[in-house]
Amino acid sequence: MNINEYNSQNMGKQVLVLEENEIKSLMHFSTIAKNESINGLIVSGSYAGFTDSYRLAVVRDTREELPGTDKVMMYPATVLEELKKAYSMAVLKDGKLAIQVGNEVSEYEPVNRERVPDIKVFIEGYEYGSHTKAKVVDKITDDVVWKMLKLIDSTDKKRYFSFEDGKLIVEAYPNGNSVLLLDVLELDNKKAKLKTTLNIKYTDLWLKYIKDNSFEIVLATSNRNAIQFSKDNLFYIVMPVALRD
Repeated sequence: MNINEYNSQNMGKQVLVLEENEIKSLMHFSTIAKNESINGLIVSGSYAGFTDSYRLAVVRDTREELPGTDKVMMYPATVLEELKKAYSMAVLKDGKLAIQVGNEVSEYEPVNRERVPDIKVFIEGYEYGSHTKAKVVDKITDDVVWKMLKLIDSTDKKRYFSFEDGKLIVEAYPNGNSVLLLDVLELDNKKAKLKTTLNIKYTDLWLKYIKDNSFEIVLATSNRNAIQFSKDNLFYIVMPVALRD
């Protein structure tokens, strides 16, 4: 349906709206949505995004005049291809998802799933500890050591992420007999402190999105809990790998 005709028929029915730049930011993390059991776009309240139980990426609709959804809904993975080209998207009161590509709008119904994770709870209901602003060390994702660590990343290799003294330092033991130390982030809050383990590939996904822009980190209360990265109204949460001795 043409966008002008669609808007005239659905004026006042939107409960959540994302514009092109917000959708583009979210789609950087669309690989998360390819999980076999949770594959698709999830909406809850004012949030839309993806999760695979280990990671969560969402964008929050900041339009105060829109109430958000009153329940958790998921849309099929087929909408992801449309979102890559989308100028805007909206969730309507009846639960339909409207995606605008060019001057045309297509509608999608939510899918029936017994268990859909409530992404709103992870953002608003999770308990975190210290906050800090952060910035990536210059060209860290191009660093040879970082690329090597990402390539050999696995659960049987020791990887420690140490937030301390205004830095994030990755401490790695690639072969058990040697140690590699790599400065990854500069932190504004020098009192922020946590030693945990994160998947390097998952962390790399955020670093490649944020590039050289500053962003926010909220550290977990313990090394068993998630860490939240955010920039404006985009949130990216990563669960730790089981901490090793």
